[in-house]
Amino acid sequence: MNLTLEEQILANVILQDLIEKRTPVSYSDFSSLLELSGPQKINRIVKWLEQITLEDAHAGNPLRASMIFSKQTPGLPSPGFFLFCEKIGLIEYQNKSSVAQEFIESQKSKLFSMRKVCE
Repeated sequence: MNLTLEEQILANVILQDLIEKRTPVSYSDFSSLLELSGPQKINRIVKWLEQITLEDAHAGNPLRASMIFSKQTPGLPSPGFFLFCEKIGLIEYQNKSSVAQEFIESQKSKLFSMRKVCE
């Protein structure tokens, strides 16, 4: 199951607010902000994050999904995020945490810089 259109709109608003405040959150906290429930709530978020990652990549924009992290890897999205980014040709991850850290920091820096330009 995917996020409904209403949930996607709310997720975009919440994500933009997190970017403006420079406040990354965990997948679990993001699901709470969206008021999602049920056993598939994180999967639903992950599918949506993959969708917006594709959109951002195709538009040449920094990846908004870099604002959501895994509690198992604080400050970094789950390894699946990096494998997805590798699959679509954005990075050569090869399960290297140093590559993941550098990539995320770069994405966040670009997100925060874009925000300054828009203000």
